[in-house]
Amino acid sequence: MEWLRKSAKKFPGTRGPQGEGIFPNLPGSHLKLNNPALEFIKALCKVLDLDSGIKPTVTKLRRNLLKLINIGEFAPSAEWKDPCISFVLPEVICKSCNFCRDLDLCKDCHQGEVAGAPVWLCPNSSCQAPYDSQEIESMLLDCVQRKLMTYMLQDLSCTRCGEVTQYNLAERCRNKFCAGDFKTTVDLDKIGQLLKTFLGVAEHYHMPLLKEQVQFIFRKNPDLTLKYGVELD
Repeated sequence: MEWLRKSAKKFPGTRGPQGEGIFPNLPGSHLKLNNPALEFIKALCKVLDLDSGIKPTVTKLRRNLLKLINIGEFAPSAEWKDPCISFVLPEVICKSCNFCRDLDLCKDCHQGEVAGAPVWLCPNSSCQAPYDSQEIESMLLDCVQRKLMTYMLQDLSCTRCGEVTQYNLAERCRNKFCAGDFKTTVDLDKIGQLLKTFLGVAEHYHMPLLKEQVQFIFRKNPDLTLKYGVELD
C-alpha cells in the first residue's frame, strides 16, 4: 500500500520528463503508459478477476486501491486495456526439428539472442533452435503488401442498406428508396495499427527491410503517422 502511495506521488500520470522511460517500448506496445501504480492495480485485479468465486472481493479491492491513488472506480483510465497487441504468424516451421506452430510475434515467451539480436526460439524442449529472422521478415513484407493491396482494391458498401455497390463511379447507393452514402469495407485504423505493430517488430528484432517499407508507407500518409504517433527516421 505504501508503495502505491509513493509511486502515485512520484508519477502522478501526467506527461513530462518524469514519465519518460518508465515502461519498456516492446513490439506490440500501443498505449502511452505513465502511471506505474495505476497499471499495477489494473493488472493485479485483471488476474484476480479470472476466479469467479472471489469476484465481489476483487471488486472491493479494486475500488479501495484506486481510491488510494485518487482515481475513480469508473474513470476511463481505470479500465483494463491490453498494453500489447498480438499478431500471429501462422504455420512457422522450425528448420531443425520441423516443429510447426503459430508464432505470436509480440507475445511469444520463447526468445533468445543470436549475435546480439533478439530471436524467436523453437518451443520444442529437445530443439530450442532459433528461427530464421530473415525468413520471418520476408513473410511480414509479403503480409504488408497483401494488406495494402486488399485496402486499395476493397469494395464499398452502403451505410444504410449495407449492400456492396456494383458501380465504380456511383456517388450514392442506387437501390430503390435508399440513396445512402458509401463506406469502405476495410477499416483504415486496422491497417494503421497493423503497420505500427510491424514497425515495432522490425525495430526490436532488427529487420531493416521491413522497417524501411513500413516507414515509407507512413511518410506517404502523414495523417496516419500523426494519429499513431510514429517517429520516422
